[in-house]
Amino acid sequence: MLRHAPFRSSHGHFQCSPIWLLHTRQKSSGGSRPKKKVYHRVSDLDRVMELRKKPSLILELSSIIQSHKTQSLLLRDLEKNVGFVRKWDFMALIERYPTIFRVSGSPPSVSLTLKAQSVAQEEAQAKALMEPLLVNNLRKLLMLSVDCRVPLQTLEFVGPELGLPCDFRESLVPKYPHFFSVKRVAGKDCLELEDWDSSLAVTAREAR
Repeated sequence: MLRHAPFRSSHGHFQCSPIWLLHTRQKSSGGSRPKKKVYHRVSDLDRVMELRKKPSLILELSSIIQSHKTQSLLLRDLEKNVGFVRKWDFMALIERYPTIFRVSGSPPSVSLTLKAQSVAQEEAQAKALMEPLLVNNLRKLLMLSVDCRVPLQTLEFVGPELGLPCDFRESLVPKYPHFFSVKRVAGKDCLELEDWDSSLAVTAREAR
């Protein structure tokens, strides 16, 4: 517990703050200090979280690779895309899944294997079909937000859960200027709703 030093009153006398008095009373009453909480790791839970993390990393790296015109990413540029700490998780992922990721060339670069490319193409077709739904969900999210805007950093964090591609700012937002715009607010880039649609403000129950 933090101890507050005595302070000088307006009459020039030293007094103790209420927090300091509370601390001394507790100490004088013979009460023992509260025990520190001890946290134990649960190995089964760790394994579950690790299993959930792997597919997410695979999808993220696949999206990064596909976002480049060459459909490949120089390993030396991996850090620029995911950061220094996470880079090592992705390096281990590339080594662990040779059926998905292929390293070749000089300087070495990573790309998707032919089989993974085929799956990615099917996924791209599915995403194209799902895009109208993603756009509507994003519009609904903005309609629920204060001033109908959300920081892009927040959207990038929750984007995978919403089904948004990692490059949604470049690949999705510019396609719908009548719905979205990016504006600088309080030092942050925010996605802002351009058009309010009352039909989207209807609950699923009301729509039945």
